[in-house]
Amino acid sequence: MHLHGHAFQVTEYGPSGVPPDPNAPPIPVRRFSDWPMRRDTFVVPAFHYAKVRFCADNPGVWMFHCHMDVHFAMGLAITFVEAPDVLQRQQTIPQALLDMCHRQGIVTSGNGAGNSGFNLTGLPPIPN
Repeated sequence: MHLHGHAFQVTEYGPSGVPPDPNAPPIPVRRFSDWPMRRDTFVVPAFHYAKVRFCADNPGVWMFHCHMDVHFAMGLAITFVEAPDVLQRQQTIPQALLDMCHRQGIVTSGNGAGNSGFNLTGLPPIPN
């Protein structure tokens, strides 16, 4: 698993309770010290879990995902928004870019269709 924008600590990992072989001996849970090593990627063995902790002090839109392509394609990924209020205050778009959009008739405010709320009139069609 890989977490963008942060260095986290794995505080615990162990079997998830769904072993691949019901006759296999249990694998003990491993708990780490109060100050485990910091990292941004770790491997979770099959049928195991991991607990991580990190300090959410980096405003942004961050992805947490599996590096195995088949797992990623199956949805083993999340995107989370950290401190959206801070992001809104920090967001600046250069005036030259706004001017370019306006010259092309591209709206620069509102939702995905340039409207407000749930009004998606004029939204570009979904590609085939």
